[in-house]
Amino acid sequence: MLKIDLHIHTIASGHAYSTINEYVIQAKKNRMKIIGFADHDPGNVETIVSEIYFSELSRIPKVISGIRVLKGVEADVDSNGSINLLERTIKNLDYVIAGLHKGAAFKEQGIKRNTEAVIKLIRSGKVQIISHPFKMSSYKTDIGAVAEVACRNNVLLEVNISYLVERWLEKHPENLSGLGKMIKIVKKHEQKVIVGSDAHNIWELGDDSPLKKIKKQIGLTDKMIINNYPKELMKLLKIK
Repeated sequence: MLKIDLHIHTIASGHAYSTINEYVIQAKKNRMKIIGFADHDPGNVETIVSEIYFSELSRIPKVISGIRVLKGVEADVDSNGSINLLERTIKNLDYVIAGLHKGAAFKEQGIKRNTEAVIKLIRSGKVQIISHPFKMSSYKTDIGAVAEVACRNNVLLEVNISYLVERWLEKHPENLSGLGKMIKIVKKHEQKVIVGSDAHNIWELGDDSPLKKIKKQIGLTDKMIINNYPKELMKLLKIK
């Protein structure tokens, strides 16, 4: 069970099933320390909230029932290597996760330009985490190039649990090799990854059991997981 989980979706994302308060209650039951909400941005076709939802997240207490609550967003990388959120909204958030998603602002451009868009966003300084970079089923990227640039710019690469469940890996075994390559590059740079459940309901919150089955296979060690180092993670995110 993760003690820190920053990739959580609420009903605001349009395809998730739990509220902020329900997640907090579950986090307490799970004996977690920090949770972070990262609903999809308004540019995603399934999201049911507007930009004001994200700009007003700061009104939610920082600590609820002893759980440190962070407010973020899972933004969509657009074809120009940016994200569809105003600067003032970004400044009101604790962190930004960004990735490539179908039904959003990104248009398929081929592996070279797809990769260039993600790298441009990493270098922009607007994001702290790249979500599921090893996932190749939506848009293909050069995971090696993305990982190299992310490590050099102190942007965390996510090990996304939702794409490691057996039913997903059976359909997309290529994602496992991409993840292994990502881990190898992160290790070379002596950096860390972040593990995110990508929870869409309270029963998925903090559940890292699918990862435990393949950790050795992909070369991931506990020392490489920044979730195990709360102070280091908060410092990287510039959160006090």
